[in-house]
Amino acid sequence: MSKPSIKNNDTRDMQHYHYTQELKRTLKLFSSFAVAFSFISITTGIFTNYGFVLNTSGPAGIWTWPIVTIGHLLVAIIFAELAGRIPLSGYSYQWVSRLANPGLGWFAGWIAFCFLVIVVPTVDYALAPIIAEMFGWDTGSSTLVWIVIGTLVVQALLNIYGVKLATRINDIAVYTEVIGMVGIILVLGVVVLVKGGDWSMLVNPGTAVSTGGSYLGAFILAALMGSYTLVGFEAAANLSEETIDAKKTVPRAMILSVILSGSIGFIMLIVISAAITDLPAVLSAANPIPYILQNRLGTAVSAIFLAMVLISIFACGLIIMASASRLIYALSRDNVFFGSSIFKKVSPQTSVPTNAVLLVLILGILAVLFADSLTLLVGATAVLPASLYLITVAAYAWRRKELPTSDHFDLGKWRGPLTFITIAWLLFEIGILTVPADFHKVAFVAAGLMVLGVILYFLFFRKGIMEGRIGIQDRTFAIEKKQDKASF
Repeated sequence: MSKPSIKNNDTRDMQHYHYTQELKRTLKLFSSFAVAFSFISITTGIFTNYGFVLNTSGPAGIWTWPIVTIGHLLVAIIFAELAGRIPLSGYSYQWVSRLANPGLGWFAGWIAFCFLVIVVPTVDYALAPIIAEMFGWDTGSSTLVWIVIGTLVVQALLNIYGVKLATRINDIAVYTEVIGMVGIILVLGVVVLVKGGDWSMLVNPGTAVSTGGSYLGAFILAALMGSYTLVGFEAAANLSEETIDAKKTVPRAMILSVILSGSIGFIMLIVISAAITDLPAVLSAANPIPYILQNRLGTAVSAIFLAMVLISIFACGLIIMASASRLIYALSRDNVFFGSSIFKKVSPQTSVPTNAVLLVLILGILAVLFADSLTLLVGATAVLPASLYLITVAAYAWRRKELPTSDHFDLGKWRGPLTFITIAWLLFEIGILTVPADFHKVAFVAAGLMVLGVILYFLFFRKGIMEGRIGIQDRTFAIEKKQDKASF
């Protein structure tokens, strides 16, 4: 297919949903994949949460990772089918509004907004202690806060400059992340094989059963690492309006990002765990993985890998901020966000919703200043996307039999079985992230944000949406099904 044909198809898709193409389409397959892969950022998730896993369930807790990978791959497959039919910024907000109703769609958008705003500073928190240690700065909380705020400002400036620069940095970060993670796997793996490693660590529960209790509860807690990390693949769908041939490109990008992230991350966890020679010393370290790398590889080699890790984590925060701004733009474009007239504006010079980026920056700084703990932020950013996924997949399940066929990505006869397996998984995941006593505070924060969303909806948006003054007005699903079997 020639480029003009693809461009015309993308333009027709926008017109089909009664939107004007305001954002610049520059993302091809690799860049779309890079968006999803960098948002997931296995380096960020593993470096942030590996210490938590060691302290709660020991090195054996890494076996929750492949379980979460499979569960989230199922979600990515269903999201891929939706992204191939509704290639619009706003992802779940757009999808649920059309599959279910505008009210539930707005609520999905609210959850996505809360998740994206909170997750940016949690990512930059993973960056802060590494930067502090590399420069010999104090690793106290006040120092880390200022590093995070400074990082947020730089990321905002890069996003404001333009999506092309941000994605170029992001593309480079994919290479550094893959090279860094694969490099750690190969180099550290050779050291473990040659100098010896403790493979029994792979089944070591640490101190989790020191009191003689059941290990199951401790093991379940370790799922937080995978649940926090293996999310965000839908960012590729959120940037659909900046993607060339989005219906074909975005589904492939999302699925590939989860498969590659899950595979590399699990091998990395195995090698890192086997490299532990003194578990108590690792547990007492401020940053377990940098400690293990320095202990087994030396300061110089570990510094090279940590530099690559820094680039990957920075790019992760950069692309999440971009994704958050596009969601705000999508909501504001339909006048279902506060100050919509301000946040739907797109810079004519850079084709970027600048005001939306600035809002993400301000809210991110506030989250850093007023959050009780990093663990609380991380926990909330695991529960919120799982809840969003459940709402989206449930809405999809309700209308799954009415979905028209597609030439790009179609589940066919597998649609029904995969849908209900995915719903069962998400219910289970939300349970393990909220039921254990250790996560009750996290559950309270996530529930509080959702209740706030319901209140805001009824106070400020429901009447306008019901009267047809705001929101997505054209949801002609049944008509499209009859007249255009290639679209949603």
